[in-house]
Amino acid sequence: MSENPRLSFLVFSDDWGEHPSSCQHIFKHLVKDYPVVWVNTVGMRPPRLSKQDAVKAFKKLKRMFFTTSTGKASLKLPKNLSVLQPFMLPYNKGLWRKFNRISVIKTVRKELSRRGLESSILVTTVPNACDYIGAFNERRVIYYCVDDFANWPGHDKKLVLKMEEELIKRSNIFIATSEKLFSKLSKFSKPTYFLPHGVDLKKFQSTLPREGLFNNVPKPRAGYIGLVDKRLDLKLIRHLAQILRDISFVFIGKTEIGQINDVPNIFFLPPVSYKDVPSVLKSLDVLILPYQVNEFTQTLNPLKLKEYLASGKPIVGSPLKEIEKWQPFLKVAQTPEEWAAAIREALTEDRAPLLPDLYQRLAREDWSTKAQEFLQICLEGFT
Repeated sequence: MSENPRLSFLVFSDDWGEHPSSCQHIFKHLVKDYPVVWVNTVGMRPPRLSKQDAVKAFKKLKRMFFTTSTGKASLKLPKNLSVLQPFMLPYNKGLWRKFNRISVIKTVRKELSRRGLESSILVTTVPNACDYIGAFNERRVIYYCVDDFANWPGHDKKLVLKMEEELIKRSNIFIATSEKLFSKLSKFSKPTYFLPHGVDLKKFQSTLPREGLFNNVPKPRAGYIGLVDKRLDLKLIRHLAQILRDISFVFIGKTEIGQINDVPNIFFLPPVSYKDVPSVLKSLDVLILPYQVNEFTQTLNPLKLKEYLASGKPIVGSPLKEIEKWQPFLKVAQTPEEWAAAIREALTEDRAPLLPDLYQRLAREDWSTKAQEFLQICLEGFT
């Protein structure tokens, strides 16, 4: 990428430095050549009276009060990057929403002025950024649609749909990470692009196993790593564990639903840092993607899918459109019987013949390539 000193980006997305999202992966490459101001936003799910939400709120408040405008107080950042954590209330209605708008605009304008950045390209992955469009003399607005947020567990569907409607109206270009999301956005007669997630192939391909985490988990192990929420098919998981009693089913990550505690071969382990994910995957015998199959989950393109593939481990997944595309490098199963048979087969299959073609295909999916494609879309029509 060649440097364009007149071009900069203003990004509204998830918290920088947390478990990396596709937007973070892309901008870790773009920030090497272009100034980026990244704004951590509040979530769209109303907070609950729970220990988990209390911990999350404390972390947010800590960033708000103890992070400088460039973020150096909390984490080491690339030279061209500022990370902002404006003071925001975890609500998106009424006076709270108005307060958030004023607070965010004031904080962002101050940082753009400090860095001498004018007419940035505004990129957002979150619908609540609709409240800030037009406040920064932005060149254009890119809606990088990574999820169907309106149907996420715990979200206020009516509110999120209204926010997304406003964002769609005020955006210039849409980028979607799944075909379902692309199909939804392409109906609005604006430039719409399909850009699936990438992968850091070398990181996930070459790592050694990390056995210590699984000292109390017998082999063989069928594992899932990531957020455990209502998108997963708990009924299927319970049934499989009862059928395949000699296999340990391991779920590593934050759990937002009740754990299954009455089945002895199901294990829930705490989240691991992103740098440890490759070695954790290598420690499992079969990787599973046991999603429910419905209209909402068909919009998913799991970020972990290509990371699973890059590990070289056998994979069994639900029949979601974006998962099915990667056959025959993984197995797709629908009924409990199909799942049980696929897991049994995966434990004994010889994957060596598949890996050269798989890695050749994944090499074309590197995040550096995705970042270049993303940049070209953002610059479409610029002279």
